[in-house]
Amino acid sequence: MSNVKKWEEADHWVEIDLDLCMGVGACNAICPVEVYEVVDNKVTAKNIGECIQCGACQGVCPHNAILHHWAY
Repeated sequence: MSNVKKWEEADHWVEIDLDLCMGVGACNAICPVEVYEVVDNKVTAKNIGECIQCGACQGVCPHNAILHHWAY
């Protein structure tokens, strides 16, 4: 079973499968508004409220650990 952590903000949310996340930090590096942070070799969406919903994080994750959702 997957260990999925969810961060929510109004009309969007991010789910990170912590079993798949290897803490590479590619999402952190590509995010233009610094939503992500690597803590103990896992990514957290510490600033989900800053997200501009560009989806770059999901596309760059080499382990497909990030799933970004939009309500619209």
